[in-house]
Amino acid sequence: MNLGLRALLYTARKWKKTLLVFCLILSISTLVLSGLAIADAQEEQTEEVRGTTGASFTVQRDISTGGWSSGSGGSYSTQEFMTEDMIREIASVDGIQGYDASLITLPQIFNADGESLEHENYGFYNYGSYNSQYHELFLSGRFELVEGTHITDDMSNGIMISKELAEWNGLKVGDTLTGIYYPENNTPAVDMEIVGIFDVVADKEDQVNMYDDSSYYDYSSYVFCSMEAAEGLIKGWGEDGDGISEAYFYVTDAAQLDNVIKDVQNISSINWNNYTITSNDEVYQNISSALSDTGTLITTLIVVITVVSMVLITLILFMSVRSRKRETGILLAVGIAKPAVVLQYLLETLLIAVPAFPLAYVCSRQVAGTLGTLFGKTAENVIVTPEHFMSVTIAGGILLIMAVLLSGIPTMRLKPRQILSQME
Repeated sequence: MNLGLRALLYTARKWKKTLLVFCLILSISTLVLSGLAIADAQEEQTEEVRGTTGASFTVQRDISTGGWSSGSGGSYSTQEFMTEDMIREIASVDGIQGYDASLITLPQIFNADGESLEHENYGFYNYGSYNSQYHELFLSGRFELVEGTHITDDMSNGIMISKELAEWNGLKVGDTLTGIYYPENNTPAVDMEIVGIFDVVADKEDQVNMYDDSSYYDYSSYVFCSMEAAEGLIKGWGEDGDGISEAYFYVTDAAQLDNVIKDVQNISSINWNNYTITSNDEVYQNISSALSDTGTLITTLIVVITVVSMVLITLILFMSVRSRKRETGILLAVGIAKPAVVLQYLLETLLIAVPAFPLAYVCSRQVAGTLGTLFGKTAENVIVTPEHFMSVTIAGGILLIMAVLLSGIPTMRLKPRQILSQME
């Protein structure tokens, strides 16, 4: 009787043991495949978080190193304001996704008929902006664009207003407004076109406000205009006392924030004695720590499941080999070589594993999503791939071979007569 036929007949005759090993291999493979899919979903989530947590850095005038002077606009720092060229040069560094800067003014705004807009405050709290989508109020979710577009750096005279302000005054995207910063001082009137309308998602009362000008304004009185329009509003007012004091730069990958800052600090055309850089990645640090802990937990569970399961399989095979001492002795006595006997044991195990692995692949595709929800993943994002199947099949096959060899070593060390004498 040849080797393959003996292995096939044994697996059929010992069907209970065959079924036990089959179920064990099926369960292990299903769990490991699901674990790998969850681990991949975790990695994808981590990468997504690295690009969406708003990790940024702020470049700000260092007023501690400059003196103070006075002008028609009041007291101001003699330290240099940030220029548009400087901001754009920083924004061109690799790894920076977007940028914005704020030139704050408190203008009065009038409609096309010259009537002052109705709202909660005397004036408006206006942010001159390069790219309003990167403003902290939008990134934090407190404001949400509901109509039109954001302010962009290629706009000349665009303005964004709140939904409440638009409803109170019957305004819509495309209407023209006129802003005047300080009418009593004959500052220029700047015509601006409404390019976007935002909704106030969060209540200002729910926010922690510092004691500054913005604390006196309701969110409905906030407006955003293009930087060119903001600069037009302050012409002739404040001389050098008004300008851009800080700018915000958002990185593509939060994990590379420190490297991007180093590249920015290497820009030789900027006198860094006049400016400070502050990194803002608290959200990423908090979230990444939690994601890292979850990833470690998933990896640990995969390893523990694999090790414990392989120990069980090895014990089962070891007990099976011990119960077959007489059969082993007879085979050796009739001249069958020890390697051939071990190979039979291996074929018996592989006959069980061959259908178990594909079935585990099918099962894992059904259960991986459900298991993933236990780790905070959406079922649609937990996908078992053919690559996972190949990895588990190859690794599982190697581990099974090792288990068979380990279980058969004690018996294979005995001589045929010793084996038969132990069975008498």
